[in-house]
Parts: sequence; structure tokens; C-alpha cells
Amino acid sequence: MAQTAIDAAMSSKMLNVVLPTGAAGVPGTWTALGASAMKLKLTSTLSTGSASGTEITGSGYTAGGTAFASQCTASSAGSNVTMPAVAAMSWTNGGSAWSIVSLEVTDSAALRVWWGAWSGQPIAVANGNTFQVAVAAISAGGF
Repeated sequence: MAQTAIDAAMSSKMLNVVLPTGAAGVPGTWTALGASAMKLKLTSTLSTGSASGTEITGSGYTAGGTAFASQCTASSAGSNVTMPAVAAMSWTNGGSAWSIVSLEVTDSAALRVWWGAWSGQPIAVANGNTFQVAVAAISAGGF
């Protein structure tokens, strides 16, 4: 399972919209995320709060990440959101070996929102093998 952390820039945006950072001490304004499905990116180097990892490349993986196919359960009373919600997500390597270290959850316009390291990383995926993320294998939260 991967426990995620919020991107530093996204954290600042959230703080600025819920605290008196606007003129005359009112809450700041929010720039909405892209309106299409969010995506899951796989990286070969460790992502951090302030920097993206290096996205994997090659046959069997879509650059920019794979869109989540369904809605996840909403957080309630501070609970985490787990992803994916209904069906596993998987990629079959069709070329040179992948070394998967971390993940990034982005909006549809590639704005990074969450990141996290995979348990047991780096994960080697040889040519012809499949990397699969089970239902609820990613947990986002922890405010």
C-alpha cells in the first residue's frame, strides 16, 4: 500500500483558500482543478513534497498517467480517501524493465496534487510482466 502526502504547492493553495489571505482578511480564492478524470502516474525516482519524480516510459504505459475509472469514496470526519475505488489499475510492460519507486495523483491538466512512495520500492517490472494497483491500495489523507 502507498500512503500519500500532499504536494507542497497544493498544500499552500489549500491553506490560502481557507485562511484570511485575501484582501481585508477574507479567505483567499481557489483555482479549480481540471474537470476531467484525475490520473495516476508512476515514477522511477522518488517524488517529494516539492518535486515530481521521473515518470516511467515505455510500451504499456501511457505518458501523463492513467485516468481513474470511477469515483472514490469521499472523506468523512477526516477519514482517508482510498484509490482506486472499484477496479484495479494495471500496466503490462512491453519493453525494457521498469523500476517503479513512487506515484503521483494529478488532475486532468497534469497539476500534481498528491504523491507517495510504494511499499517495498523500487519495484522491478520485467518485460511482459504486469504491475497492478489493487482496489484501495492508495491512501490519501492525514491532515
